Amino acid sequence: MTISVLQIEGQYLDLLKDAARKVEPIEACAMLFGEIKDEEIVVKKVVVATNKLHSEKRFEIDPEAVAEALTEAEREGLEFVGLFHSHPAPASPSSLDVEFMRLWGDAIWLILSSKDSRIGAYRMENGKVSEVAIKCVNTKS
Repeated sequence: MTISVLQIEGQYLDLLKDAARKVEPIEACAMLFGEIKDEEIVVKKVVVATNKLHSEKRFEIDPEAVAEALTEAEREGLEFVGLFHSHPAPASPSSLDVEFMRLWGDAIWLILSSKDSRIGAYRMENGKVSEVAIKCVNTKS
């Protein structure tokens, strides 16, 4: 399935940027949950997680935290749709990210550059990294 758009509320982007600022220079990380509608992924929930590695170059989320978030999302009728992390480089996948993207299937990788606050979305498609457009929508009232 081709995914061409990641729709995310501004409040979630603010939450992710804030999480990255708080732990900089360590890579921040989070899990994204939502639903897939045609060629669009709609993020409905963000779960910020601790980078177990406390690294400036890699991130790892505790498996227990992943399992807990997946169970809760399933109860809420949401799917796991992607991962977020920050790094002190451009907002694009590093060679290490690309290796791990292959393991996560169709998951979106949302990446924030802590250098310039730019954000990019990517996914692995047919063995190649594809950029996904980000559609930021206003927070629901």
